[in-house]
Parts: sequence; C-alpha cells; structure tokens
Amino acid sequence: MSCLAHVFEQENALDKLEAFASLNGPAWYGLPVNEERITLVKHDNPVSFPSKVETGAGVVTVFDPMFPLHWDVER
Repeated sequence: MSCLAHVFEQENALDKLEAFASLNGPAWYGLPVNEERITLVKHDNPVSFPSKVETGAGVVTVFDPMFPLHWDVER
C-alpha cells in the first residue's frame, strides 16, 4: 500500500487510490467490498521496512522499490 500511495500521489491521483485498491476488483467480479478499513499516513521521513518477514509458511522477502517511501499503514 505504501508503494501504491507513493505512485498515486506522484500522479496527483490519491483520490482514486481507494477505488483502485479496494473497490474495482470486487465490483468487476461481483463480490462484496471488504468492510475492514486501513488508514495510510504520510511521514516527513522515509519509513523503514524489514527486508524479510517470518511467517508460518516461511520467510517472505519484502519488496524493495529502490526509492524512499513516506507512506505507511497507521498502526
């Protein structure tokens, strides 16, 4: 979501992010929209993410976009 927020902000299209990420897919496939919500927050300094995350299925490598991200999901 941080990468998407970055790209949509760069394109002056943050107002279209929710539809792209949450609404268009379910509408296309005739599925209900997920009722859970997240909040994205923009920080002054870049957000740091781990390079790997341990899961029950094993280690997952976190995508590195090769540029600083300032957006994060509010926790």
